[in-house]
Amino acid sequence: MRLIKKIMDRVQNILYDDITINHQKEAQTLSMKSITEILGGAQILFNISFDLQDCFEEYITEQHKAFLAMLRVVEEHLPAVERVYTGRGRRGHGTQPIVRAFLAKSFFSIETNELLIQRLKSDSSLRTICGFSQIPSASTFSRRLKQFSDAHIMEQTLYKMVRKYHEGRLVGHISRDSTAIAARETPVNKKQDVKPLHKVQRKRGRPRKDEHRPPQEPSRLQKQMALSPGKALRDLERACAWGCKKNSQGNLQYWKGYKLHLDVTDIGIPVTAVVTGANVHDSQVAIPMEKITNRTITHLYSLMDAAYDASEIYNYITAQGRVALIDRNKRRNDTRKPMDPAEQVRFRIRTTVERSNSHLKDWLLPSKLMVRGYSKISFCLMTGVVCLAALKILQYFILPFLERST
Repeated sequence: MRLIKKIMDRVQNILYDDITINHQKEAQTLSMKSITEILGGAQILFNISFDLQDCFEEYITEQHKAFLAMLRVVEEHLPAVERVYTGRGRRGHGTQPIVRAFLAKSFFSIETNELLIQRLKSDSSLRTICGFSQIPSASTFSRRLKQFSDAHIMEQTLYKMVRKYHEGRLVGHISRDSTAIAARETPVNKKQDVKPLHKVQRKRGRPRKDEHRPPQEPSRLQKQMALSPGKALRDLERACAWGCKKNSQGNLQYWKGYKLHLDVTDIGIPVTAVVTGANVHDSQVAIPMEKITNRTITHLYSLMDAAYDASEIYNYITAQGRVALIDRNKRRNDTRKPMDPAEQVRFRIRTTVERSNSHLKDWLLPSKLMVRGYSKISFCLMTGVVCLAALKILQYFILPFLERST
């Protein structure tokens, strides 16, 4: 195992020198610009030899150009979802314009379908990009939202998109974390139910003659090792619930809604995204996400904070030939040695998932989620994750390639 770890460290150092340092140099020159400004001001609209402004009635901004470039990446991997016309009544609106509208809703951080319709009516450039000759009603958007969420089109799109651009590549680190998502629903539990409780200490030693102790059942983490990721995730709570966690100041923070769990690469590209109820502990999602991520890409290190500090998670990742760098949870009589200086430096890369969560909440997710139900909430969150992945792919894969080819 020591020899394998040395080889992995050597390979990772070479990979880190070739990719991460180059991206850090690029980030220094572009630190004053957002991703939208970088992509909107670059010539990344492929195979266009004419002035793009001639196709629009009004002036197209950098945001419009960046959104159009993002669509070129996303639509290549969208699954086919078409409504079958039965020959009765008026023909419905096409699928592609409405999918583009939902992506625009996330990209431009529009809260409701009514506000999206107003934006499409007032913004002729966005209406042209989406491909609408007539704006659908709010009820049409609501029905299509239900159809797309049941078909899981955004989950399939993320998987295909990430897999294509990482095929044949070795990813150094996967950073895993969750973020709180507030919702406007009735929770399935009560606020006092999620308050951390102290375990009842049982007297040590052998039981009394008249005492009957039931056999200890395997924990959920132990069961997840043998389960498929889909079945393991279906066993977790999905409904809206109260959740709590400690903030950076060490105080308990409560919210009502959901959790968005993310796996991101060194450069912040989301690889796997899972939505659960707010009362699901982060550690309950680690093993299924590790399995899903391993199907999509090939990586060497899995970085997690102290919430994931469990022997089952560590043993599973190690058994798969990867290295688990997990921050130590403060337990009593913990005799494990802390991270060495090299591991501490490598663990700092985990901040990429925190920046990805911030980017999603600040730019790609509405401040209030007005839809209800797990499937619709999941679709709205996954739309933002797909937009973030497409923007990162444009920034780090397509744009550098075009600059080298010119």
